[in-house]
Amino acid sequence: MSNRVKTSRKNKDYFGYKLLLPSTVLFLLISVYPLISGIWMSFTNKSLMRSNQTKFIFLENYIKLFQDKEFLGSLAFTFLYTILVVFISYAAGLILALALNRDMKGRAVFRTIFLLPWVIPSVVAMTNWSWLLNDQFGFINSFLEKLHIIDSPILFLADYKYIRITVILISVWKTMPFMMISLLAGLQSVPKELYEAASMDGAGFLAKLKLITLPLIWPVSFISVTLNFIWTINNFENIWLLTGGGPNGHTFTLPIYSYYTAFYRQNLSYAATIATTLIICMLLVGGVYLMIKRKGMAGEGGKGS
Repeated sequence: MSNRVKTSRKNKDYFGYKLLLPSTVLFLLISVYPLISGIWMSFTNKSLMRSNQTKFIFLENYIKLFQDKEFLGSLAFTFLYTILVVFISYAAGLILALALNRDMKGRAVFRTIFLLPWVIPSVVAMTNWSWLLNDQFGFINSFLEKLHIIDSPILFLADYKYIRITVILISVWKTMPFMMISLLAGLQSVPKELYEAASMDGAGFLAKLKLITLPLIWPVSFISVTLNFIWTINNFENIWLLTGGGPNGHTFTLPIYSYYTAFYRQNLSYAATIATTLIICMLLVGGVYLMIKRKGMAGEGGKGS
């Protein structure tokens, strides 16, 4: 009897593996194969113009990459853009989450309004921002001129002085609602009794924020920041739809620089090298981030003991 039971269990297990096989093969074809193919391509000289003359050149593309001023500028702006977007969106999201966590009239309406930028498709949102910031018929320039704040239109999406901060702030506007709704969910899990006890001890708003709120929403904050970092450093459509990486490559991030190199300069191997370098950077940053997190948890455990 026991052998029959074991046999039936094995058959059920095999049947489950058979059901998973089609989706596994599809996943490997869609995700793993392009990744491996791209990494391999970075060690060749593959180009759209000479696809029949592809040769293995080992690290030649990587050596060239770190002598490329355009790449180094794109790399620097990628991290500047990512860090500022994540930091500002977290700070703004936390402020809004704290405000919306209070008992107030119309709280559900405000939550819906603040969530809209995140749910609007990027194509629609960035097209609207392009119209709003247009120097000839844009609402923002017209409004500022009517208030006599400016004498002539500001080239938000063309002037070197404004374009980077413009794309950063628009990206913050787009990603901040995710931070807000995630942190709001974390805040609602914090027991109100802790705040009442802290108030009785004379703790103010900042003390409660430092000693109660931030430590207790730390798991939610960690996940939200990690996801936002991954999305932002890989983001392509926001900047591309606003500026196309211009003017003169001033808003190139690594995903945009890789795309531009592949399809405008038709150098597939160099584009693959840029994309592979982005993956390596993400892995390094992720590794450092996890090490810091583990040390922080170990330190808290040591203090507790």
